[in-house]
Amino acid sequence: MQIKILNDFINAYNNAFEVKFDESFKGQINALCKRLKEPFMHLSKAMTDELDELLFSLDKNVNIAIIGQFSSGKSSLLNLLLKKECLPTGVIPVTFKPTFLHFGKDYFLRIKFKDGSDKVTDISELASYTDQRQSNKEATSLHIYAPATILQEITLVDTPGLNANDTDTLTTMKELSNTHAVVWLSLIDNAGKKSEEDAIKANLELLGGQSICVLNQKDKLNESELNNVLNYAKGVFNQYFKEVIAISCKEAKEEKSYEKSNFPLLLKYFENLDKKSLKENFTKRKMLYYTQILENETRLFEEVFTRLQNEFKDFESYLKEYFKNLLERVEILSHQLLDKLKSISERISTEIFSYVKEKDAHFYKEAKGFLKNGLFIKYDYKSPYISSDDAFLAMFYNSDIMSKEFKKTKNELGISFENLKSDLRQGFEKLHKDILLFKARFSNLQKDNFLQSEINFSELRAFANASDEYFLKDFEKALFKHCLEIDIFFEKLNLKAFANYENATKLSLSFFSRKINESRAFYELDSTQFSLFYPKKSEIYERVLTELNVYEFEALLISKPVITKIIKSFFNENFDIISQKNSFIDEKKSELNKRLSLILSIKKDLENL
Repeated sequence: MQIKILNDFINAYNNAFEVKFDESFKGQINALCKRLKEPFMHLSKAMTDELDELLFSLDKNVNIAIIGQFSSGKSSLLNLLLKKECLPTGVIPVTFKPTFLHFGKDYFLRIKFKDGSDKVTDISELASYTDQRQSNKEATSLHIYAPATILQEITLVDTPGLNANDTDTLTTMKELSNTHAVVWLSLIDNAGKKSEEDAIKANLELLGGQSICVLNQKDKLNESELNNVLNYAKGVFNQYFKEVIAISCKEAKEEKSYEKSNFPLLLKYFENLDKKSLKENFTKRKMLYYTQILENETRLFEEVFTRLQNEFKDFESYLKEYFKNLLERVEILSHQLLDKLKSISERISTEIFSYVKEKDAHFYKEAKGFLKNGLFIKYDYKSPYISSDDAFLAMFYNSDIMSKEFKKTKNELGISFENLKSDLRQGFEKLHKDILLFKARFSNLQKDNFLQSEINFSELRAFANASDEYFLKDFEKALFKHCLEIDIFFEKLNLKAFANYENATKLSLSFFSRKINESRAFYELDSTQFSLFYPKKSEIYERVLTELNVYEFEALLISKPVITKIIKSFFNENFDIISQKNSFIDEKKSELNKRLSLILSIKKDLENL
């Protein structure tokens, strides 16, 4: 059953994405479009629709746009081509919607509205949809159908005047991007103006190789003036246009001056258009435009992930330098801790030694001799002693000086360990700040072109929104774990040393008191063989060191430094996590590289068509 499902899937995929096309231009474009529609590209519906429309356009008329400033005679020129006064003319800009001129057996008008509806009506109603001074249901485009032979293979596009207003100019530029060639119309008085040349330069790639410049109202000039203007205009415009011609729409309206108007030259231009070449160049231009949008999108995402990797690269460099400095500080701290333990031991041993006193003591021994049977002799001597209770009370209860000193030392120790944990957090806080800035910058990243992929942008936003989960959680766990290890070591050090000073003092006092008493007992048994024990300060010091577990902690702080080991483990774990995160980002980038490779391959194939 599972094998059958898998085979069905493979067959469905092959049917959808492995269709073979012929070697014609259209076949090759179809194949390139199919490649762009691979599932991993996540094309937007708008992009898919554009590609489909582009394929359809290969079987449709070429679009020739009439571009020019308002009052340059665009409507008059088009009316001549339509052989009927269809478009309104006037001295103010009235044509504010792109108007398409199609071939039809009869004259009629079709209006497409913004709400998606359309309407077919008589051509006489055109003015009500093109006059800015009238209020109508908002139209997106107007379509005139006329029985003009020239329109059988060509669709003419009347665009708003370039200097009508900003909105109309934007509309003009949008429609220009969907045309195969341009008739640039200018009044002969303004021929070669810099403002027009700037507009041409801004849209140079859209003009194609078969666009022409038409200078209207040549009837205003005599032959000599006309030649001078044409020579100047050609000097400026020949680099942009296939041809520069001068016409007179006014003369073309009259039969007797029709030939003189040069209007037949314009008709000849339309007749001689290489429509196949126009379609192919237009299709390549649009495909390159689409692939450039996809390339820009992919490179934007690549830049986002590279930026993230750079954050980790900077973080790794920061950690290496910070780690080196922190290890030096930890080494100093370890010696300071040991010195504090020894200092406490020294303080306690000094106090204990001060309570080693002498007192009068005596003992009795049986007298020797025949006549002294049953008699005892009293021996007086000076005996060392320590009053453990009195010494302890004096050190810790009758006076709080030592307790305050030790508590102060303990607090200083606690602060040192808190500072150490704070030092570990400092590195994490840097990364935390950088990741949150990354999240804030890219979690609301929006498309800047409607053709870009909704899925890809949505996935990137979701990725950025989850960046703290992806990239901070593991570092936070490592920080918590190693701070806990530091706390455990501190608690051990505290319990066995810094909080144990009273117990260590009791044990030390008890130890020396017992040894003194034992020495007295042996001394009194045989003073010739045994001596009294007077504890030296160094002996007391050594005993206190033992009771405070100083030798154990000397090994843990210096010989086999636990804190240093914790710090090294923490940083090594951070470096391992950075490596893992970079691998994770590399996986994301590999997906982008797959898309980018396909896009660049298609661009190369387009350039070779």
